[in-house]
Amino acid sequence: MISVDIFSLEAKCQYTTAQIQLTGVTIYNIMILLRKLFTTSSFIFSLILLTQPAVMADEVLWESGLSLYIKIASQDNKSRPNQHPVTLDAREIANALNAMEIMEGRRSEDSEQKTVFTFQQATLLGQYLANGLLRAQPDEDIVFALVSNKRSYVVMKDTYYMAGRAFYANDRLNIIIGDYDRLPDKFKERAEASSGNTGGIQYFFDNGKRTKSSGFKEVLISKDGIDNFKDGPSLRRDWFLIDVPRASAAYIAAAEANKKLDPAEANAELIRQESARMAKERREMRMEMARLRKEMGQNQGGSLTVEERLKQLDELKEKGLISSEEYDSKRQEILSDI
Repeated sequence: MISVDIFSLEAKCQYTTAQIQLTGVTIYNIMILLRKLFTTSSFIFSLILLTQPAVMADEVLWESGLSLYIKIASQDNKSRPNQHPVTLDAREIANALNAMEIMEGRRSEDSEQKTVFTFQQATLLGQYLANGLLRAQPDEDIVFALVSNKRSYVVMKDTYYMAGRAFYANDRLNIIIGDYDRLPDKFKERAEASSGNTGGIQYFFDNGKRTKSSGFKEVLISKDGIDNFKDGPSLRRDWFLIDVPRASAAYIAAAEANKKLDPAEANAELIRQESARMAKERREMRMEMARLRKEMGQNQGGSLTVEERLKQLDELKEKGLISSEEYDSKRQEILSDI
């Protein structure tokens, strides 16, 4: 049986206890200090988070694929609150958008009257702008990215993207155009497709800004209820102010007036417009043919590889600028240089 003298053991520990007493107190005090510091820092950090504005995700109203959308998003400049929410009629918005016409082309002989939005785009925007503006807050806009297919040559159609923002302020529907008639990156799309990605690629668009004009420079055709925004002495051609009921009524009145035209006059006007359009397409086609043929002539046997020359030849044929016989003949000529 082992006997332990507890009092003796206690006495032996007294010296050791005294030695570590100061250290223990010091460590304890440090731990208390750190705990207070951590608690205070956490409180301050939490207070900062609570006082910061909440970052909310955009509310998607409509989307298609990876790049097309209509959604509610934060303003690009929050100095002036919008008049949101607001109730507007979807059909009237669509009519007003259909009434927006511009002169496209820098030279008078190339100028062509066209609508800013296609009929399909105006109808789509009319529906979702009416919905979005009714739900948006004063510090929110509606941003959009849309696509259209337009004929660039006699038999070809190209894809074009456009993007912008919309909001209601000063009793007007404001539309700012960012990207307009932006072409897709066909090289990147082909590369993605060849790698097995059939879902397409994602584009990132400029939705326009209140503080800076975009590259949209087309001239607005004067219409009742539709004007450009004036930024001091400067006219913002990319920024449209629309009195929706008034512009819609003017659009309907013009459509009704066109129905009452004499058939012969209406037919003559259609023929004139079609002739002007085809003349412009022929000019563009001749210019494109001259450019590509000049490039091929300058680089034949020069810096371009056989593969690059064949690619240029394929582009000519795809655009309908050369016949099948010309294509076969030129292809044999290029291959003979190997």
